[in-house]
Amino acid sequence: MTFTYSGDPTTSTRNKVRFLLNDTLSTDPLFTDEELDYLITEWGTDVYEICRAAAETLSSKFARLADQTTKSVGDLQLTISYRTKSKEFQDLAISFLNRRMRKSPPSPWANSDALKNTVDRVVTDYNTDFWVGQFDNPNNILDKRIVE
Repeated sequence: MTFTYSGDPTTSTRNKVRFLLNDTLSTDPLFTDEELDYLITEWGTDVYEICRAAAETLSSKFARLADQTTKSVGDLQLTISYRTKSKEFQDLAISFLNRRMRKSPPSPWANSDALKNTVDRVVTDYNTDFWVGQFDNPNNILDKRIVE
């Protein structure tokens, strides 16, 4: 279980993910290199999808921990709410989804055959465009009576 971060997010996908998740402290790592490598392999080259998956993983990690942990040393008392951490990582996952959508929004596309004129339509391919009778049911008894 290793942890590496060069301080330069442009050098590798793992460094980009660590930078975006703010997982840059070797003394308090959120992920090991092996865990991040798994997410990178699983989600491909889209850094925001990798970060979203990582944030969702952290959210579930903290959700399963006890709701509050209290530690005391002398007069000092520290209380940690893992529910809050879980919610923060859920929000972070949504933030990565929004960032990804801003960076590469969905775009409409059309099948090139669908743009052809009706005369040029391939008759065997019913996905090319609309035609008269496309909603007719050949097994419908009422339609057969009308035709006869």
